Amino acid sequence: MKIFSWLINGLISIAIILSSHAFANQLSILTEHLAPFQIVSEKAIGGISTEIIEATLNESGYQYSIEAYPWTSSYHRAKHEKNTCIYSLARIPDREPLFKWVGHITTSTISFYALTRNQITITDLEDAKKYKIAVIKDDVTHHFLISNGFVEGENFYVMNNYDALLQLLEIPSRRIDLVILNDDLISSRVKSQKEASKYKSVHLLKELSLNFYFACSLNTEQSIVDKLVKVMQKLEQQGVYSVIRNRWKKSMVNLLLCDGNKDCS
Repeated sequence: MKIFSWLINGLISIAIILSSHAFANQLSILTEHLAPFQIVSEKAIGGISTEIIEATLNESGYQYSIEAYPWTSSYHRAKHEKNTCIYSLARIPDREPLFKWVGHITTSTISFYALTRNQITITDLEDAKKYKIAVIKDDVTHHFLISNGFVEGENFYVMNNYDALLQLLEIPSRRIDLVILNDDLISSRVKSQKEASKYKSVHLLKELSLNFYFACSLNTEQSIVDKLVKVMQKLEQQGVYSVIRNRWKKSMVNLLLCDGNKDCS
């Protein structure tokens, strides 16, 4: 009887240890609705980046949850909370020390957009300072403008969601001339070719090709990050990500099939 009791207590202790270990490695994955990279619906979160991240996490064996919030909320939480990661995060120098970088997801392009009816021509980034621009708060475009001498409230303004960003172009009282968007975002946001024709790309930002990454907070356990890095390297080498990217490329405007270390121009 004592042996049986000892055995039961031992099994319970092991179960508690294993449960605690699993809980400790429960990862909180944050993102936003950014179709076609992250497509948030009432039932699920999909998209090219989500498929790559799910393949990574499933291979890692870690327990995880994926939640979508407005970008500024996900971004700030992912900078500080323990065992918390984020995608799709554009990797730029200003962000380098703020996160533990796991791996490259995909690469795409970004441009200045205006209403088609407006006669706006931009030859370089400096030329854009003549116009009023709107971007998403804490998006890579927000940080990019600041690092290139644009002044918030003077020649650019920030918004919290992409729908409002496009609507600004059509509100005369706001006097917004340009927005900066990923080149696949317009086709994913608008509902028809007629609506899409209202907008035009006036300048491709070659200096801002979007290398989207998976990254974790500085408070994420290093052992977790190290394992995720190895898993992403393994799946990249095995061609798992290439299959996903190629499947999505057919429906995207400017998806660049290269990894984050190559020139995608």
